[in-house]
Amino acid sequence: MNPVGTSSIVFVTLSGLFWGGWVFGSQTPAGQDALARAYQAYAEHQAQANEGLFDNTALRALVCGADQVGPEGHEQRPCLAIVAAGRIFIVDAGSGAADALNRRNIPLDRLQAVLLTSAGFTQSADLDELYASAVSGRADQLLPVYGPTDTQRLVEGMNTAAGFDGIDRGLQAWAPAPEPDRSVIVFEGDGLTVSAFTTPEDAYAGRVGYRFDYRGRSIVVAGDGRIETAQAAHDADVLLHSAQALALSPLHQSAESSVSIAEVALEARAANAGAVVFTGAGTEMAATMQLQEARAAGLADARAGRIGMLVELPLDNREVNVRSL
Repeated sequence: MNPVGTSSIVFVTLSGLFWGGWVFGSQTPAGQDALARAYQAYAEHQAQANEGLFDNTALRALVCGADQVGPEGHEQRPCLAIVAAGRIFIVDAGSGAADALNRRNIPLDRLQAVLLTSAGFTQSADLDELYASAVSGRADQLLPVYGPTDTQRLVEGMNTAAGFDGIDRGLQAWAPAPEPDRSVIVFEGDGLTVSAFTTPEDAYAGRVGYRFDYRGRSIVVAGDGRIETAQAAHDADVLLHSAQALALSPLHQSAESSVSIAEVALEARAANAGAVVFTGAGTEMAATMQLQEARAAGLADARAGRIGMLVELPLDNREVNVRSL
């Protein structure tokens, strides 16, 4: 059966089950059973669809966290999942990261490591939840955490609070501490190389970025620093950055990013980077403003990374494919 036919059957089945639960009433046994079967069918279908994420045909990035602007002002929830060689790497564990991935049935038992662009609370708020999801049911009770120098102290404090020794159970920290424009490899295997790097400005501020190279395709994650100026960002297929729209800067006085979209655009062109995905928008308005400023700065291939966006880089061509997961 073709994919359209399969999707149609799944849609009709799920719709019937949900409407069955609605008609019978969610408080009745028949209604509760219909709703339960609907959720189970949806979860099974999504889990099956997600298996394709782990094949060896592409390098992928999933936006699983974003900035949220609420009544209290600016609240960052950064999280990106990079998938390659059958493994997941989480870059920044913002609040709600584990829940966002679990709701999409992303199997966190495949989580190889968490990579922090900064050792602040914003980037590490969900480390404990990610750990619980990652090690549940598996013999290995350790989760590697890479990041700036302060990562060591952060992880030690979390292990102490949870009663873990960091040797047999808990988070296991490593601060690669790259020198400006001298990358440090933090993982290598099955055609995938993950490197940490920084710039003079970011080294002073305690920030690092990461480059993922997988069989000829590459993704650079800049976090909220200035790492797009680093040599390691050159010729990347995709650059992911959390820069905020200048038009919304009065609402983001507590934001950690000191880089404007215009600056990212300038440096991305200088580095010959391909597509740029801005991951900092919490609303449609913010995303629209990001793109407007990027295009005004002459950045032709810019995208607004909303939660659930999947960026795929096929290994057999040079395309950058974007879809919702």
